[in-house]
Amino acid sequence: MAPGQAKIERQTSEIIKYLFADEGEDQTDCRQFSTEVECDGPDTNDENFDPVLIADKLKAVADSLTEDAELRAALADLKGALAQEAIEGAFSRCVDTLMQTQVCHGAAEVAPEMQQIKVCVAFGRFVKKSCPELKIKAQSAVTAFLNSRVASWVTKQGGWEKVSQEMEI
Repeated sequence: MAPGQAKIERQTSEIIKYLFADEGEDQTDCRQFSTEVECDGPDTNDENFDPVLIADKLKAVADSLTEDAELRAALADLKGALAQEAIEGAFSRCVDTLMQTQVCHGAAEVAPEMQQIKVCVAFGRFVKKSCPELKIKAQSAVTAFLNSRVASWVTKQGGWEKVSQEMEI
């Protein structure tokens, strides 16, 4: 049985936590934590869920996209927007803009949700590396974006484990 959306949202928060962890931080605690969490609903088996492995896969995908000039321009737009409005809204608009650019062209065979995940994570990692002072805000924005835009799709795919297996670098 596929995990429920609430479970996917909790898993998303865990994945993004480790995605944004600083290099060298000990990440082994999550493996024990994720198997001990008791979830509501009939599907409580988290044996295959490892947020560190999924975060590592997302890092590899994101890092392959971060050299794009469009990403750098979007970062400048995000910095300007921060002074005027909430970061989550600005972040979402920047990801939507990037989705319309060449970053995603040529990938028509890839599900739009998968493209959103890739672009969102790439942009979030780029923000973290380029503006370390925005790390916490970017982490929150990535989590909110993924939970609002793709959590139901991830649920329908069978969970983050299945989605991460389908990702290509």
